[in-house]
Amino acid sequence: MFCGKCGFANRDVHRFCVSCGGPIQVAESAAGLVAPIQSAPPVHYSQQPMQVGVSSNLAPRKMTFGDSIKYCLTNYANFDGRAVRSEYWFFFLFVMLALLVTKWIAPGLFVLVALGLFIPSIAALTRRLHDLGRAGFYALLVFIPLVGWIIVLIWLCDEGDKTPNNFGPPW
Repeated sequence: MFCGKCGFANRDVHRFCVSCGGPIQVAESAAGLVAPIQSAPPVHYSQQPMQVGVSSNLAPRKMTFGDSIKYCLTNYANFDGRAVRSEYWFFFLFVMLALLVTKWIAPGLFVLVALGLFIPSIAALTRRLHDLGRAGFYALLVFIPLVGWIIVLIWLCDEGDKTPNNFGPPW
């Protein structure tokens, strides 16, 4: 199927364009799904232009500590998409350091910081689970004492999908 946005030739199993990340639109009829909407001319895989910052094997990009904090705080309530390991763990480190410092300096400020970082932390966790091909609903496993925490921790440490999944393309 070809992306209507950039014309990239995607495999039939992809829901999102491997090149630009746009959704692949499929035309529907009374009989059901028929053919993809092709608004761009067909392009063969070998003719694809290389984009800056995108490797040929679709490896997700790694985030720095600052990039992770900036991205997670600007997308504080964005539960869509995917988060690579470095994004999640750098943001987790930031949250733990912020809570530790505010608890030590001003206990009253600790409550405000904890409440302010709660939603961004849940959003980052959900995006991280999406990167593994799992729904954000699996984050509720942490409420199962000990076993749930261990399962979720193992998942969070695992490497994400290097190919597009139901939640979007890799970085």
